[in-house]
Amino acid sequence: MQHIIGMMWTLTLIIVCTLLITLHTATAGGVSNEWCLERGFDRSNLSCDTCQLLAESTTLQQLQDDKNKAIDNDDEHIDINKECQVCCQEYKVNPLLRPGELLKGKYKHAILKYDEKSVGNYQEVRDFLERDLSDVLSFKGDKFQIEKIQNDSPNIDMYMMMGGFGGGEPPKLMFFEQSKKEGYNEEDAGEIINLRGWKRDDIRDMLLTLLPNA
Repeated sequence: MQHIIGMMWTLTLIIVCTLLITLHTATAGGVSNEWCLERGFDRSNLSCDTCQLLAESTTLQQLQDDKNKAIDNDDEHIDINKECQVCCQEYKVNPLLRPGELLKGKYKHAILKYDEKSVGNYQEVRDFLERDLSDVLSFKGDKFQIEKIQNDSPNIDMYMMMGGFGGGEPPKLMFFEQSKKEGYNEEDAGEIINLRGWKRDDIRDMLLTLLPNA
């Protein structure tokens, strides 16, 4: 009986965690591509450098102010700069503003770390590993590496059998400002990006942009 009660508590905990993860994903994932496109911003190509140009445009600011004066509801007021900032990609580079940045890269080394058991729950990451990894390695060589971890928790196995989404540690990219022969530690990373919700193309483009070629 105690064993059955224990199993029921475990299943209840898993279900609650699933609901919390789903709610967090819906609220923390930011705006959608469709939302940005409706406002004229293409997230796949928009650099945050470009948003800075919009903010500095007095002509655009005047057009925005005139438009907002004609709107009675403050909730409907337009703020192009804020909309641009939530749609732009930090890793994207505007070649007109920083022409040499694409060639040298921002970081010297990157590691993609993922849980072998749960990576199947992150379809876009798995697609990147299966379809794009070899191409990225051909450009970046030893400046990019993969680190696999193995989560042996029995709760993870049960969670995945029930079709749970996002069980285990989410895949993440760690970027380092200095190259080492060995011994990269997570606490030394200049930037750590949780890849939950990231698209395959964005992962590839980010690595091609932020790392120098081999």
